[in-house]
Amino acid sequence: MQQRPTMEEQKAFYDRWNVQHRRGAFDEIADEIRDRGSRVLDILRALDLHEPRILEIGCGTGWLTEKLCEFGKVTAIDLSPQAIGVARERNIAAELIADDFFEHPFDEASFDITVCVETLFYVDDQPKFVARLTALLKAHGYLVATTINRFVYERSPDVRPAEPGQVRNWLSRKEIRRLLAQHFEILSMTTMAPTGEWGILRLVNSQKVNAVLGRVFSPERIRRVKERVGLGGGVIVLARKKAP
Repeated sequence: MQQRPTMEEQKAFYDRWNVQHRRGAFDEIADEIRDRGSRVLDILRALDLHEPRILEIGCGTGWLTEKLCEFGKVTAIDLSPQAIGVARERNIAAELIADDFFEHPFDEASFDITVCVETLFYVDDQPKFVARLTALLKAHGYLVATTINRFVYERSPDVRPAEPGQVRNWLSRKEIRRLLAQHFEILSMTTMAPTGEWGILRLVNSQKVNAVLGRVFSPERIRRVKERVGLGGGVIVLARKKAP
């Protein structure tokens, strides 16, 4: 059994990875990740809360944090001091914290919304993580999260092996529901960006199948159906904290 990376090894990985891949602002991030961030912003607009307190967990270089500040007061935390350094260089109007989310002394029940974009699958102890963020939410507070769809990524040949110091805990939609069920009511869950080339995905994403479907349906309609049935590479979740 492969030994799990230590916290220092994880920190070194995120320091290196964020500086290499996430230096840009929102409009400069890779299309797939930016699209997931845009979906998070759409959800927040629909919630239409008045100046909520927002906690972003795993904020990296602050590429999304900057946009979250348009909705309310933002606190953003990341394990990587290098990433937080990049965020501070951009003078983002948020409280930016370089620390271990499990150890930082936040006040409990002090946030209206927690946001986790591409963070959950990098966490070793996911039940502990969910319990911790639940404790930080006010009554009926919201969780908005994006994560990897294990069903799709396990069938995608372009996914590289985990790097040294990288935790990789992909989840299926069923596993996400089970993970959140104790603490949250799931209000919506969908996938986005259909992809994958192995197994059943080789068939449903083939040019021939899409060409046949395209005789009847628009490409947008085909994409939306695939997303609804769980064939998108990313999962987007809106959940509300259950009453005590």
